[in-house]
Amino acid sequence: MKKSVLFICADQWRWDCFGFMGHKHAHTPTIDKLASRSTAFTKHFTNIIPCGPSRATMLTGLYPFIHRSVVNGAPLDERFTNIALEVKKLGYDPTLYGYTDTSYDPRKLDKNDPRLFTYESPMPGFNPVCHLPSGNPEPWASYLEEKGIKVKKPTDLYICPEANYEEGFAYKAWKIPTELSDTSFLADRAAEDLRNLKKPFFMHVSFLKPHPPYCVSDPWHSLIDPTKLENDILDENCDYRNKLHPLAEKIVECFEVKGNKTPEINYKNLTKKDIARIQAVYLGMCAEVDFNIKKILKALDDNGQSDNTMIIFTSDHGEMLGQHKMFGKKGWWDQSYRIPLIVYTPNCKPQMLNEMTESVDLLPTIIDWLGGEIPIDCNGRSLISNIESGKPNLPNRDYVIFEWDFRDLYLNKNSKKLTLAPEECNLSVIRTDEWKYVHFPAFEPLLYNIKNDPNEKVNLATNSKYDKIKSEMLSKLLSHRIRHSERQMTNTKLTSEGPKILNGPSIRQIV
Repeated sequence: MKKSVLFICADQWRWDCFGFMGHKHAHTPTIDKLASRSTAFTKHFTNIIPCGPSRATMLTGLYPFIHRSVVNGAPLDERFTNIALEVKKLGYDPTLYGYTDTSYDPRKLDKNDPRLFTYESPMPGFNPVCHLPSGNPEPWASYLEEKGIKVKKPTDLYICPEANYEEGFAYKAWKIPTELSDTSFLADRAAEDLRNLKKPFFMHVSFLKPHPPYCVSDPWHSLIDPTKLENDILDENCDYRNKLHPLAEKIVECFEVKGNKTPEINYKNLTKKDIARIQAVYLGMCAEVDFNIKKILKALDDNGQSDNTMIIFTSDHGEMLGQHKMFGKKGWWDQSYRIPLIVYTPNCKPQMLNEMTESVDLLPTIIDWLGGEIPIDCNGRSLISNIESGKPNLPNRDYVIFEWDFRDLYLNKNSKKLTLAPEECNLSVIRTDEWKYVHFPAFEPLLYNIKNDPNEKVNLATNSKYDKIKSEMLSKLLSHRIRHSERQMTNTKLTSEGPKILNGPSIRQIV
């Protein structure tokens, strides 16, 4: 029988906020149960932040320095394939419930095409059965109207109570009942359709939560006692935070300017108590998503295809959650880039694997399992051997790569003057189990021994004692970048006998 795929993504869910990962306060029984019968990759990383770029990377299997959709709104070149287009070649109708935050290539679109005015379009190839972008969640708004809740504008649905001048965080439950929330609405719609499917499927379900706003309905708002979280919050004052790096100071500036994107937080007034409350709300949002994923998995069982379906659970990127007194996804810290990856197949080996994996690995893993041909340009590697035998068919990675394009911090309307060119507003990170090296085109590099300094407080790059380590890490980073150059046409040669193609190994090196 033809195989099926249920691909679930939750937005901004960091790797450690799960019961199965040992978090003392996370309430994730559904995902914990899924992990217990699946392969859980505990050192999985996105290759870029924020949402649009991370999803472009995950769904194309290409590193950001190849696809170059590196900020929300930067178009994804239409010449690149993606998971939806690839599974269509295999006879599937890839359906989308939620969103992909894709920015369309404008070069062949009419000047009035609505896709030119948003970065929240569905990725080409997907059938957007229930498209639910946060900027304009019209299906959810219509559903709420049917339930008797008046909605002035769908765009206003994610407006939460705003922090007043004196408080650091507006700690209030969301006004919409949990049974009518966007999370419940999306899960119910996906579960209903899944229950009624008669043939093999490819379904991508993408939840907004636990992405901000930091606000959730009861019982989830009151599920976690914030006072139990306070002792684990590090004391990091503003002076320490601002001295981390010139970029860190710029990040702080973006948090504190008027008109920040999370008005429920007044960053200048944040206390440890406020941070604990934000963390409690975040864990409550995670718990609500977990509760609703159970509905989808139940529908899969009811459908009768669970014994023939790959289930993937992951996130697009992480969440700082107050580390360095920052929130959202910023900088070079693991909290922004390290994310969950759980994969179930009928033949999988239940296990927790500590090998390093990356978002680019999802596309080749899915295509490999479905029996398709992995695109020649793909930068990731299939994890099927790891999943089904616990042993890789290729040597394990000894490092991961990720990057951040921060031009929005330096080139926006709040910048007093232009101090960096757009191409200078980026960083590249190479991270091993022991070392993290951060390279900037416009700043001095950073080097951390993350075994001894997991909170990345001591920059060793200025110490000549570590020059050899810096050199080795930079060499690996450069070699990786060269090795993964785009090869769509490079390996084709026009000859007197016509075009000839000679591609090397998929891992791009002889091993």
